[in-house]
Amino acid sequence: METSVEIATIQANCDPVNGYRLYWTVSRSQLEFILQGIEVFHSPPYVDTAQYQERLLPVVSLEKHFGLAGQAGKTSKYLVLRAANANQELVRLIVETPVAVKLQKVEQGLVGSFGAMALPKNNMDILGVYSLSERELAVVPDISGISRSLKVRGDYTL
Repeated sequence: METSVEIATIQANCDPVNGYRLYWTVSRSQLEFILQGIEVFHSPPYVDTAQYQERLLPVVSLEKHFGLAGQAGKTSKYLVLRAANANQELVRLIVETPVAVKLQKVEQGLVGSFGAMALPKNNMDILGVYSLSERELAVVPDISGISRSLKVRGDYTL
C-alpha cells in the first residue's frame, strides 16, 4: 500500500541553478505558522530577529544562507519553521519569502538527486535533494543545522 506525505514547497526566489528550478521543501509538520507584516529587528552583525509568541526568533532568507542571488521582490510572507535538534529540543526560525507556499501530498519514494547540484554555501545544511520533475529539484533544508550556524544577539538561545 502506497502512503503519502504532506509537504510544503516554496519556489526559491533565485535564478535556476545548473538549469534546475529550486523549491525549498519541508514537511507539513515543520510549518508551524505563516505570518505577514511582522516587524523585523536588524542589528548587524547578528542575524535579524522578529517576535513570535513572546519570543525572538531568527529571521533568515534561505537564498542568502545558501549563497544564491535572490531576485527582486517584496518580502510578503514569513514562515515559522520548527525542527528537533541533536538533543531532541525544539528549535524554531522564521524564513522570509516573497513566494507563496504550496501544500501538497506526495507519494513516498521520491527519487533522490544528490549529485545533481551543489549550492554556493552551506551545503552541510541540506538534508536531501529530490527530483520533482525533469528540471525541478526539491531541496530539503536542515532547519536545526541552519539555526546552529546563526549568530544571534544577546542571551537568546535557539
